[in-house]
Amino acid sequence: MAVKTKKRDPSSWPPIISISIILFLLGLSGLMFITGQKIVSNLKEKVYVNVYFDKSTTEREILTVLDSIKKKAYTREAYYLSSDEAAKGYKQELDQDFVEILGYNPLPDGIELSVKSKYGDHNTLRIIEKELYKYNGVTEVVTQTNLIDEINKNKELVSGIFAALAVLFIFISFFLINGTIRLSIYSKRFLIRSMQLVGATEMFIVKPFLKKSVIQALIGFLISVFFLFLTIYIVGNWANDLIFSGQMKWIDADNKQEEFITYGILFTSLMLIGVLISLICTYWSTKRYLHSKIEDLY
Repeated sequence: MAVKTKKRDPSSWPPIISISIILFLLGLSGLMFITGQKIVSNLKEKVYVNVYFDKSTTEREILTVLDSIKKKAYTREAYYLSSDEAAKGYKQELDQDFVEILGYNPLPDGIELSVKSKYGDHNTLRIIEKELYKYNGVTEVVTQTNLIDEINKNKELVSGIFAALAVLFIFISFFLINGTIRLSIYSKRFLIRSMQLVGATEMFIVKPFLKKSVIQALIGFLISVFFLFLTIYIVGNWANDLIFSGQMKWIDADNKQEEFITYGILFTSLMLIGVLISLICTYWSTKRYLHSKIEDLY
């Protein structure tokens, strides 16, 4: 008894490969954008707001203020910095003991406050600054708004570059995928005409091609995801160890839900883009042969 074997269609692979490459490049751009946002957020959280107190303010009063600040929604971390600790820090930084030279310590006691990245913009920092001045004993609040503004400007520039890259990749992908799908359907042009001659409706003819295009897009998406994860594992871990000394986290433990939603949106968008472009290109290419003259098929 003869065993039936499923005939493989070699024309299916060029569209799958095209979709895989384009979705990989789009996904890589998306991951680089997300990573860039993480780096910017980390930089913004390392810019401290310094709160200085009057010399007459006791340590107990400052610690009371510190406890209050720690409970604020904008606080990432805050700690008490005494005048002696500040002097030691300057001594190490300047390699000179200015307290010994002056004969006294001019530095006031204070609090160093790290603000969460989503509060790290010029206007919000000014509002926080005004709020901090309301605490008893506070004489000065130093916010590095110029540095924050510079970081935000660079963030906007990087976001614009990646957005332009994404549009460019989608534009290229449309023509690349359209070309490969058109070639694959070209081999079926006589089958399409034969189905027309026996009275098949337009939708009846197009439907199998659309179904096949969805399957091709999903296979291409899975291939691109595999290589994206492989890239993250090899190149991402290498860059993390070399550039960020292992401090870069792909998933932030404090914002797990938000992180998973972000990655979920990225990969869902990749899948939908692949399926949508594949469907549009397949429909156009099939319609072209449905309305072609018989002599144009040769």
